[in-house]
Amino acid sequence: MPSPALVTVHSWLPGTVNKNFISLQAAIEYAGENINQLQAIEILVRTGTHRYAILEGRQLAALIEMVCTTH
Repeated sequence: MPSPALVTVHSWLPGTVNKNFISLQAAIEYAGENINQLQAIEILVRTGTHRYAILEGRQLAALIEMVCTTH
């Protein structure tokens, strides 16, 4: 059975566990809580079987700023 998680916050830092979410907003909020690791994290959005859209760098920073300032 497929996982209900549609979005993964992936970290390139050794020893850091990836976190899965069912919404993009929740993933972006989590990334915002870990903004000090922005250079080492990316968000993978499942778009199909073994296909993902990747949000990272400036694009991810802009989304974090937009989502986190509205709350």
